[in-house]
Amino acid sequence: MSDRSTSRRLRVLGIGVIAAVGMALAGCGVITKELADGDFAETIPAALAESGRGVTDSFAAKGLDGFTFYLDVGIDVDRETIDENDLAAFLRVILAENDLPTDEIRMSVQNADGDFIDLEQIAVQVSPDLELFGSSETTLLLDSDDARTIIEAVWGE
Repeated sequence: MSDRSTSRRLRVLGIGVIAAVGMALAGCGVITKELADGDFAETIPAALAESGRGVTDSFAAKGLDGFTFYLDVGIDVDRETIDENDLAAFLRVILAENDLPTDEIRMSVQNADGDFIDLEQIAVQVSPDLELFGSSETTLLLDSDDARTIIEAVWGE
């Protein structure tokens, strides 16, 4: 076998491997989701500010954790704590204004002193059957269905 023939075969093999990896990643949607853009970074904070729930500052950003594409939302409020109505209102805004194909919502709320509010505790009190894997005292991790469950548990909608 000639060097030219071997080189051609290796080149074809390399192209095939690259194509296979690209199709595998595109097939699970990671690349498509990571490249997705939307107005969420402006619309979510604006809607939260207009919610009448004491929001003094907020942000919305997209992120990737392994193969999980998530929407990260941080909210600052002008008081010590929030209640289940505030949580439901925040989640409703996030769901309505999110125009990204996210797998998960990661949400945190800080009070007037800069301390994180335990959103997991509020969510579990509202809807005890929720399984919030990965949530903590500082960050609530949930998908859109879980967010809707909390909203329905609070407002019956």
